[in-house]
Formats: sequence, structure tokens, C-alpha cells
Amino acid sequence: MRNAERLGRATGGNVVSVSFPPIADTSHADKLSTQSGGCVPRYQCDPTRKAVLDAIMAETARAKEAQRDGQWITYLIRDPRYPDKRGNPGTPIYVGQTNDFPGRVLSRFMKCEKEAAGKGTDCIERRVADLLHLHVVATYRVLEYQPTHLTSLISETNWARKCWNAGYDLANRAELQNAGGPPIGRADAPRSWLLKFSLAEAIADDIRVSISCGACNEVLAIPLANIPQLEKPATTIGQLAKLWRSEECTFCATVGKRRVRVSVE
Repeated sequence: MRNAERLGRATGGNVVSVSFPPIADTSHADKLSTQSGGCVPRYQCDPTRKAVLDAIMAETARAKEAQRDGQWITYLIRDPRYPDKRGNPGTPIYVGQTNDFPGRVLSRFMKCEKEAAGKGTDCIERRVADLLHLHVVATYRVLEYQPTHLTSLISETNWARKCWNAGYDLANRAELQNAGGPPIGRADAPRSWLLKFSLAEAIADDIRVSISCGACNEVLAIPLANIPQLEKPATTIGQLAKLWRSEECTFCATVGKRRVRVSVE
């Protein structure tokens, strides 16, 4: 359990197990018997797998040290087999953002194989899994800290575009991040991004919401800060918009004619 305990300390006390993609000989069981009759995970007896686990724990521990309360992180994932165009260790393969950096790092290693199979296309999960098949652990680097969700998404997008512009083949496939181009700003944020924000995140980023009626053409601004505390804080603006669309118009009582506009300035 020593490796599991070390990984637990690196992730804030939660002891977890890491599922490695099948490497080397897969004809044997993943666990080996001990003289006492118990079993130990195969990676603890296999020096190669143990080295991979140690590298994963080290990346997770560094991510925990880099995390700052209330801050979002824009990060870069590198393939350590090749240098970048400036000769630095690791060529860029993905730009991401999160407000839980150690959790994101660890979950990507743990779930990459399963999530890659579900997506069925080139994605960062597939690239991380392919590296693990080669006994290589992708490395993470903090690019920027941002105070809110939207500023972090903009940062992620602009760094991804910068990497594409420099000639790197990224696994980023999200809207505005799947090709190079000039930097974007708040006004360029797609509606699809904003609909995924929680109420608290939308308030922090001063997202504007209004409801219009196709029957009477009246428009009602929704002051998000005045909405009572939600029973489920993780409720998104998109979920609220769906609810508002189903309700009758405040002015003419018509049902089914409401439209919700979400924007930033």
C-alpha cells in the first residue's frame, strides 16, 4: 500500500488506484501472489510499471503545489519524448484549463483509456493513453492563473491558438481552439460556453441574461445576482434557460414563445 498511500497524500488524502493500459505481457494476471497468500498490484513488482506510477504521482504532487485557492489554471500538456521548437523538454500536445489542477491531472491519467474509447477520435485522452502504452508519462506545465471561469477559457483558447500558430499539432478540438488565429476576447465567447457556467460563475463573469417573448416582443432582463440560492449550486445557466423557456410570458402569459439570450460585454 506504500505507493497508494503516497498517491493519497499527493491528492489531498484520497487513496486511489491507477489503472494502466495493458503494457508488455498481458497474458498474466494484474496481481501476483505473495508468500503470505495475499496479492500485490502487478505494477509494484514490475519496475517499469512502478516507474510509471512514480512519475504519475510526481506530476500530481506538482499540480497540488501549483493550485491556488479561488484561481483557475491554464496548463500545457507535453509529450516528453521530443523537445519543442525552442529546444525545451516536451513538445506541446494540449492546452487546458481547470480550477482543480491536481484532480484534473490525476483523473486524466486514471480515466484516459476509458474516455478515449468513448470519444473514438483523436483527443487528449487517447494521446495520454498511447504514451502510457509506451511507458511514458505526459508532463504538465502551468501557463497562467486566471480569476474566473470565462477569463480562464479565453486564456486557454488564446494559448491553444498560439501553439497552433507555432506549428504544433494539438489535441484541442473545442470551438475556437481547434486551429490557429488571432487572440479572442470576452465578446468572442460562444454562447455554448456560457450555457455551461454555474450561476455563481456567471455572476463572477458578469454574464448578461434576458428573456424575450415571440408573441408580445417584450424583453425581460434577468439580474442573476438576485436569484435566490439554488438547491443545487452546480445548476448551469443552460439548465435555467431551459426552465425559463418553458414558463409562460410575464407580460402576455403566452406559453412556448420565450427565448433566452445569454451574452457578455
